[in-house]
Amino acid sequence: MLFWMSVSAQPGAAIETTTKIASLSCDASTSSFVIQGTSSLHDWEMISQSCKGALQLDIDGQPLDIENIQLKVRVTSLKSGKKIMDKKCYDALKHEDFPDIIYRFKNISNIKSQGPNVYNARLEGSLDIAGVSKTVHIDIEIQKKNGMITLNGTKPMKMSDFKVEPPKALLGTLKTGNDITIIFNLNFVE
Repeated sequence: MLFWMSVSAQPGAAIETTTKIASLSCDASTSSFVIQGTSSLHDWEMISQSCKGALQLDIDGQPLDIENIQLKVRVTSLKSGKKIMDKKCYDALKHEDFPDIIYRFKNISNIKSQGPNVYNARLEGSLDIAGVSKTVHIDIEIQKKNGMITLNGTKPMKMSDFKVEPPKALLGTLKTGNDITIIFNLNFVE
């Protein structure tokens, strides 16, 4: 009797499903990653067009069956057009010890079609800045076109969330605000 139960249970366990995973790379030449903030003098922004990363999705699954997203932005690739500000920000972000801002995907949810090949969704993942890792939820727009997947989104946050002290300059008379906004337009291609 025990032998029959173990034999009859095995066929169900032997069924395997196969998935086709496509891996797309972040196209640094057409992607952008922006950090915007304020200071006691004026608003500022730093732009990087140097991302490295990949997006994997199940091409046989639902329209957006994303399996993984990983992204790295080199801290020193962020440029404001002002060398002194750049250096202050790199130091605040502890770039020598933590040279990259890193995003690691955990989950996608709330996927809603907005038209042909355009979706809104919410990503959950971890964001590593200056050696501190935090779970973040980001509302994004996803577009699929000609073998390319584009992710657009905006995420407000605080520097202090990542134990980053807002940079100061000119003997402390120029102070950046604690609030920042990350804006990204990432193109993933084969």
